[in-house]
Amino acid sequence: MSARSRPGRSQHAPLLFVDIQGFSSRSDREQLRSREGLYGELRAAFTDELWHLSPHEDRGDGVFVVLPPELPVRDLFTEVLPRLEHGLGARRRSDPLLRLRMAVHAGEVHRDGHGFAGNAVNHVFRLCDGEPLRQAIGEAVSDTAVLVSEVIHDAVVRAGLPAVEPTTFHAVTFRVKETHARAWLHVAGDNACAMRIAGEQAARQDEGPDEGRDEPRRGGVSVSAGHDVRMDGAVVAGGDVQLGAPLAPRSRSRWWRGAW
Repeated sequence: MSARSRPGRSQHAPLLFVDIQGFSSRSDREQLRSREGLYGELRAAFTDELWHLSPHEDRGDGVFVVLPPELPVRDLFTEVLPRLEHGLGARRRSDPLLRLRMAVHAGEVHRDGHGFAGNAVNHVFRLCDGEPLRQAIGEAVSDTAVLVSEVIHDAVVRAGLPAVEPTTFHAVTFRVKETHARAWLHVAGDNACAMRIAGEQAARQDEGPDEGRDEPRRGGVSVSAGHDVRMDGAVVAGGDVQLGAPLAPRSRSRWWRGAW
């Protein structure tokens, strides 16, 4: 066992989580075929050497990968992920459909006898479960959608490293469990999709916290006649009706069966 993968070791490393869209809706047989296809595509995208150097855990419908700390993170975006996207596009029609949600983060990772743990691990899982990423893979014409953390965006995208185009990463926010954070959405081959999702979210946020709240109660009376009706200054009664001035004591309200 290498020092890199020995239980009890902690390290700062890039993290990748890959998840198959629509996995749980497939039959057992199709799930097994999908998993086999996913591992095959990942090995090809990483190359055998890098895959061997990258400890990974099976997650049923996905794979969690801890990349070597010495690997430049930009290589993930300039080499590994483009190869993965190309491989998915070249799959045969008879192969199980693989559309992948992917999340990228970096941070301190701890390994014990059971696997990997730490806040960085939690964060990459929650990135992958974020609604912007789910929406993107559901709407994109391409087979992959990626959500990257602020850490990765600052280190790779904002830094202006070669072959990583900043204008194809769009700011979004996501909320999963206790995590509410900013991230950056990238959809290879369908930048319009990522841009639209980010724009729609920004527009909703600009509407303000009062958007969608009930209007304040106004003066007048409330009438119930099989369904809710509100009127100011007039009453139409039919069926069982309750009348009462707003905020008046209960004793001033009364019930009767009205007639047209």
